[in-house]
Amino acid sequence: MQTRVLGARRLSRVKDNSTSFDRQGIAIEAVAASIGGKVVHWADDPDISAAKVAPADRPELGKRFERPDEFDAIAWWRLDRAVRSMRDMSWLAGWARDHKKRLIFAEGPGGGRLELDMTSPMSELILMILAFAAQMEVQAIQERTQGASEYLRSVGRWKGGRVPFGRMPVPHPDEDEGWWLGRHDKTASIVDDVVKLVLDGASYHAVAAWLNDKHPAQTPANHRRLIATPPKDVDENARWNPGMVSSFLRQPSLRGWMMLDGEPVRDEDGEPVKLGPALLEDEVWRRLQAEMDGREGDGRRAKSDAHPLLGVAYCGSCDGKLYQGWINAGPRVKVSKRQYRCAAKAHGRECEKPTYVTADPVDEYVEEVFLDAFGRFELVEVITIPGVDHTAEIAELEADVETLAGQLANMRGAAADAVARQIQGRSDKLEKLKVQPIVPARKEEVRTGVTYGDAWRRAKAAGDVEGCRRMLTDVGLRVTVGKTYRGARDVRGRLSHELVTPDDVDLVADALDDVAYQESL
Repeated sequence: MQTRVLGARRLSRVKDNSTSFDRQGIAIEAVAASIGGKVVHWADDPDISAAKVAPADRPELGKRFERPDEFDAIAWWRLDRAVRSMRDMSWLAGWARDHKKRLIFAEGPGGGRLELDMTSPMSELILMILAFAAQMEVQAIQERTQGASEYLRSVGRWKGGRVPFGRMPVPHPDEDEGWWLGRHDKTASIVDDVVKLVLDGASYHAVAAWLNDKHPAQTPANHRRLIATPPKDVDENARWNPGMVSSFLRQPSLRGWMMLDGEPVRDEDGEPVKLGPALLEDEVWRRLQAEMDGREGDGRRAKSDAHPLLGVAYCGSCDGKLYQGWINAGPRVKVSKRQYRCAAKAHGRECEKPTYVTADPVDEYVEEVFLDAFGRFELVEVITIPGVDHTAEIAELEADVETLAGQLANMRGAAADAVARQIQGRSDKLEKLKVQPIVPARKEEVRTGVTYGDAWRRAKAAGDVEGCRRMLTDVGLRVTVGKTYRGARDVRGRLSHELVTPDDVDLVADALDDVAYQESL
C-alpha cells in the first residue's frame, strides 16, 4: 500500500527566496517517492515563525493535525521547517507516537533523508537532541541580532523597522556603509504645515480635516507602503483622525532622536543619538509640546473655526461677547439660520435682556465699517524677534541628569561607568547654559505693502475666517448689538461700533470660551 504523505511547508517571511515553497516542495516530493509514497495533501504556512508559533497553532498544519486519518506520514524539507524548540518537538513526537505517524525530513543533519518511526524510544531521543540543537541556533541568532541592533543604535544607524512619517531610509552621510532615516521632502513639508497649524491654535479635529482634504490618503501607514521596496498599494480610504495628529506630534523622532523602550538612546556624553536630521528644531519642538500640554491641562481646545465676530460683537444689554448659534429648519423656518447670541447664562452671568440677532446683516455691517475706516491704509504686521532664553533646555537637561542618576543607582561595573560619563556630559552642558544671560524677545513693526482692504478681500476669497477676525481685532474694532425687542426687524438700527485698545483682546481666550459655549449647547 502506497504511503500517504502530508507535505508541510513553512516560511518565516514570504520574501525568504532562499527557502521558497517551490524548493521545499521539490525536496518533499522527492523524499516521499524515495519511501514509496506520494504527497496527498499540502499544509502551507507562509509568514509563520517556528520559534513563535507551535505546529498545532499554525493555520494550515494545525488543521491537518485534527484529521490524522487522511495521511500516514508528515514530510518537511528540514527540521527547522518543523520546530525550533524542544518543547514543540516534545509535543510533535508525542502526537506522532499517539497517532502512529512517521516523521520524515528530506535533509537531515548529514544532508540525507532522516526518517523516524515514533514507536521507537530511540527515534524520540534523536528528535529531542536535534530539537535542542535547533533551539540553541535560534538563541544564537537572537543574540547576534540583538548585538547588531545595539551596535547600530549606538552609532546612529537605522536597523530596519517602521519608518516614521516624514522620513525615508537613506545612506548615512558620515560613513560609506550603513543607513539612517533622512527627510522625505513631500511628507516632511506636510509635517511643517501641521506644526504651524497647531502652533497657530488649530484644533486636532481641524488639522485632521485639513490633512484629509488637502492631502487625501497621505497617512503614516500609506507613507510606509509607498516607500517600500517594491512599493505597495495604498489604502485610498485611509484618513487622519484627531488622536493620530496629537500622537504623531508627541514623537521624539521629529527631533531626530533614536528611541528604545520609550527612552532616548544616548552616546558617551549623554547626548541623544540621532536616527536622522531633525524635522523640528529643538525650540520649535519645545513650543509645540508646551502648546499641547496647555490644551491637555485646560481640558479644552482652541478652535480654528471660531465664528467670524468672536471678540468683536458684544451684547448691548450686559456687554458680554456674542456667540454663534443656529436656528434649525422647521415648520416656521424653511432653512437653518445663523445667529449671534448672548451666552451670559451659559457663562454663569446675569443679563437683563440677552441679545440675539441674525448673523449675516451684522457681518455685512462690520465689513463696511472696517473697509471704510481702514481699507485704504497699509497693513503693518508686528513680528517678534526671538530672544535668547535657555530655560526650557536647562529644564530638559536637569530632567536628563535626574533620570540618568536614577538608572545609575541600579547599575554596576561597565554599565555604571557608561551612565556616569553620560551624567557628566549632561552636567557640563548644563553648567555652560546656566551662565549664559537671558535676552528678552522684542517686537518690531514690518510694512507689508498691502492695504487692509486688499488683505481682507484675499482672506475672504480664500475662506480664511480666522484671518479676517484677526484683522478686526488687530485694529480694535468693537461692535455692540442693541437690545432685542418684539418686532425688531431693523438690524442695522441696533448696531454701533467703536475702537478699543487691541491689547484688550485675547484671541486664544476668546476661542476657548467659544469651545466651552459650543460644548454646552
